[in-house]
Amino acid sequence: MRPREYAASHPHHPWRRFAELTDWSLVWAELPEGVMGRTCHQTRTVTLALGLSQAERRCTIAHETAHIVRGPVAPHQTLREELAIDRSVARLLVPSVPRLVDAMVWADGHLETAADALWVDHYLLSVRLRTLTAAERTLASTRLGPALS
Repeated sequence: MRPREYAASHPHHPWRRFAELTDWSLVWAELPEGVMGRTCHQTRTVTLALGLSQAERRCTIAHETAHIVRGPVAPHQTLREELAIDRSVARLLVPSVPRLVDAMVWADGHLETAADALWVDHYLLSVRLRTLTAAERTLASTRLGPALS
């Protein structure tokens, strides 16, 4: 059985949130290999890579919106900022541990399939799984067991 329809009842809409930032623009362009999006505070522009899947677009616009909200950082803080944003966006787009577990069980532990059921990309789901709190991990382990390790 497929898990409950996740997106239909999910409270966060990353495209609506970006649309609220009326002084920012969005462009689509070829970006270097492995780069899905970029935020330029100087020009107030978000650039998304061409060829992204629906889930990748959703996750990337949420990620880039977080950069806008958090503001620019010094170059030496870039890696730390990327990791912090990855964690916060993963929690924002996959807030429900029971639904995460439902998706993982339904997908028989297959990350890509579970990510698809949750309307996120596999990278974001892997971040969410790696950053579960102790209480969330305990809850999830009752159904996922050693696969969670």
